[in-house]
Amino acid sequence: MHRFTHALAALVLAAPAALAFAGDTNAFSNPTAGFALTKPAGWHYLSAAQNMDNIKRMKLCDEEFHAMMKQYASAPLVAMSKYQEPFEDVNPSFKVNLKTYGQLKGIPATELIKLILPQFQKTFRDFVLVQAPVEVQVAGIQSAYARIDYTMELPDGRSFPTSSELWIVPRGDYFFMIGAGTRQDEKTGTRAEIQGILDTVKITQ
Repeated sequence: MHRFTHALAALVLAAPAALAFAGDTNAFSNPTAGFALTKPAGWHYLSAAQNMDNIKRMKLCDEEFHAMMKQYASAPLVAMSKYQEPFEDVNPSFKVNLKTYGQLKGIPATELIKLILPQFQKTFRDFVLVQAPVEVQVAGIQSAYARIDYTMELPDGRSFPTSSELWIVPRGDYFFMIGAGTRQDEKTGTRAEIQGILDTVKITQ
């Protein structure tokens, strides 16, 4: 796989990180990126330090990929989780990265996700492609969506049935990469909550 797509997969699967907001207000806006959303009351913005701590806790089948995650896991534009970290189960999360297409400029969003999926399958146990990449609308923009299920393992032997959802939203020479995670059985949080956050997204082109 191209090194760039390795890096994208690392960014998608890395645990959430974000700038800490004074007062933990619900509304987030970055005029430079042209991006805004509203987090649910009771959810929490996460710090870059929390992001790295969560990455270190994960056990992956592919150690090379784990090392790459640490290298490429830069702070997202914004990220949040339902519960305060550390959390001893799958903490429902939602995060947004802004990335440049680079050498992949011009590739459709659905094809970009298809480039990432093989790394997911290599990295996680019990990988299942629940939703193959399809075209969707995000903030009125033609985008792409996919969902995978897998078993997330921790070094202490615990494991959790996890779902990851991914949206690719084109924006000129850049794209927003939105990733979300929940338990497969939704015991700690629902994918309807994730959709509720996605529905608040506003993007200025």
